[in-house]
Amino acid sequence: MVPARIPISDTLIGSLWREADSLRRRSSQVLGDMGRCQDTQLLARLRRELAELEQRRRELLQAAQGWQRRGVAEPLGLALLVELSRRPLRAA
Repeated sequence: MVPARIPISDTLIGSLWREADSLRRRSSQVLGDMGRCQDTQLLARLRRELAELEQRRRELLQAAQGWQRRGVAEPLGLALLVELSRRPLRAA
């Protein structure tokens, strides 16, 4: 019998916190690189990378909010993940 609720482990939540932090740090690096970039092709690649980082941030937020609505993990851990994922990367 499959349980009605499948708990999300604290280890998974911790890994996603680290990923959200990593997205913010990489975003900050990319923005700095974009400010110094002179090559149009490299600038286009950096813009694509920034868009991919933003997309992943939105995916993390959607997942965390879905888990939060279903109550499948520790509420405080999920609240932190939602908060980290909700912050825009460009402000990093």
